[in-house]
Amino acid sequence: MKLNYLLLDPNDVARIQVRQRLKEISSLSLTKEFSNFTDLKNFLQYESTDLVLIDPSENEDKIFKFIEQYGIQKQVVFTSKKSTHAVKGFELGILDFLPKPFTLGRFELTMERIEQKRLGIKPVNPELKKSIEVKCNLKTEKITLSAIQWIEAMGDYVKIVTSKKKYIVLSSMKGIQQRIPEKHFFRCHKSYIVNLEEVINFSQSTVFLKNKSIPLSRAKKEGFKTAWSSRY
Repeated sequence: MKLNYLLLDPNDVARIQVRQRLKEISSLSLTKEFSNFTDLKNFLQYESTDLVLIDPSENEDKIFKFIEQYGIQKQVVFTSKKSTHAVKGFELGILDFLPKPFTLGRFELTMERIEQKRLGIKPVNPELKKSIEVKCNLKTEKITLSAIQWIEAMGDYVKIVTSKKKYIVLSSMKGIQQRIPEKHFFRCHKSYIVNLEEVINFSQSTVFLKNKSIPLSRAKKEGFKTAWSSRY
């Protein structure tokens, strides 16, 4: 089944490049492309689509408001050079963010996310399917990286928290940080490391997980935004 998509990009050259690149994906069909937000908005008031690729570089406030008002977050993918658009997209709850220029391989990950959402499957990055072994209560335990929600410092120990179990492990935060992929785990505070896939939302001083609020230190704020936007 083909997915119909719309494309908004104020840059003519960039728009042509995206269109040509996505022609290689047989399951995608371009319905219409736009150079300005007004035309896209008018089109969506009368027509529906499966997917909307938007570079929000122009009229970004109007675009953000429109997405919220029309409830199309799960159909929208932002394509932009600005990491601030990744953060805003996350706050809005859009489907994905693609840093420009994106590769065909990166867009195929977006297509996988669409299919997994359609099937009700939570996407798991292949790197997070790996495991680490830790010593806990005189036993060796294997923990899948995707299961880790956060890690917390406890003196000479760290607490590794998953949805099913908590592991108290003799290790420094630096030591455990060296054993997990930097791209998917971020030390947002001297006492906390979070799995970026578990983040639901964040503010100026707090990272929100499903059942936990984690402090975000001022010195780590910009680094956290960058890490989240480039985690794929």
